[in-house]
Amino acid sequence: MMPPPPARQGLQPLDAASAAGFVAYSASVTVTPVALVILAREMQFSLTAGGGLEALRSVLLLTTLLISGALAGRWGKAPSLGVSCLALGFGMLVYCFAPTYGAVLIAMAVLGVGGGVIEALINPLIQDLHPGNSGRYLNFINAFWSVGVLATVLITGDLLTREVSWRAVIAGLGVLSMAAGALFLLLARTGPPAPRHSLREVAGHKVAALRSGRFWLFLPMMFLAGAAEGAFTFWSASLVQLHFGGTPRGGGFGTALFATGMIAGRIGSAWLVGQQRLRRLLLTSAAATTVVAALIPFAGSLGPLYLLLFLAGLSVACFWPSLQSYAADRVPVDATALFILLSCGGIPGFAFASWVMGWMGDLGGLMISFWCVPAFSAGLFLLLAMERALVHRPTLAQSAGSAR
Repeated sequence: MMPPPPARQGLQPLDAASAAGFVAYSASVTVTPVALVILAREMQFSLTAGGGLEALRSVLLLTTLLISGALAGRWGKAPSLGVSCLALGFGMLVYCFAPTYGAVLIAMAVLGVGGGVIEALINPLIQDLHPGNSGRYLNFINAFWSVGVLATVLITGDLLTREVSWRAVIAGLGVLSMAAGALFLLLARTGPPAPRHSLREVAGHKVAALRSGRFWLFLPMMFLAGAAEGAFTFWSASLVQLHFGGTPRGGGFGTALFATGMIAGRIGSAWLVGQQRLRRLLLTSAAATTVVAALIPFAGSLGPLYLLLFLAGLSVACFWPSLQSYAADRVPVDATALFILLSCGGIPGFAFASWVMGWMGDLGGLMISFWCVPAFSAGLFLLLAMERALVHRPTLAQSAGSAR
């Protein structure tokens, strides 16, 4: 096997577009949880139905995710991302005019289609821009997902508390997403040359990944990582409002603290943790998340809860980008196909946590549902320990080393 091309040093123009794409994408995911209590009252639906919004978005997102490799193989990653950001913005505009819960479901379907390509192709694009050192750049650029979460929850929470219409907020986010799409399209030519692949070749890459035994350990890891992140992203604001009687601004502040922890964790991981230490980082983070999440049901007031949400963000931060980068080293297959298939584990995990915690919240209270989170992170820890115990097989990094 040929060694990977040398890593590009420093940030590239398409890194900026990717950061903008993450901000727009995370805003589209986060605005519903912050406004959920108001939406539920206005349209008269339950917490289970609220979690169902995220579940539907994720189903459509997952479906689109599976065909994103073919889109990238035909038109390239950056142009595909540009068009998908425009579609995401259109979905937000549909959302802002929705008169009923059923219309919101239609808008969520559009958001799922637009978000699927973004979810599938941003991290592979970063991998293409920085081969051989992707862990550092993946953690750094993925921090802008949390920047989007932070900005959305703070601004949206404040505006809703001031009784600004949630429809106006969502319309503004739609415009933001369209601007990110335009940036991808303008900068598409600045990226590295990308070979075009036929549908047969794209399918072959996915089959090669599916035939790897090690891949089938990383897939449930991504499910559990997505579930842990989704639990806090989707339900933190509602927990503050429903369990502690907080305002939308207070709910947004709770999610903002979680997002701040994620920003600090991802940027810190990018600068302090090398590619060879990703597994140790993941194990430590999974153990820390288990402890922190287990303390949340015992929070008796907003002060301790806010502190725990920040610590949870810090510990969960590295899961998604570091797992993908670590898997790219451990599973010697095409990175784009691998990242897309791994996201097919993470997205259902995010949706599962959103739905099952809403269902548990309707039955016994939202605070009780947070006992799911330590189970997710403990399972991730065990799978990481099992992965290293597998019979030794050559990995991508080892194959490249032998070629050199």
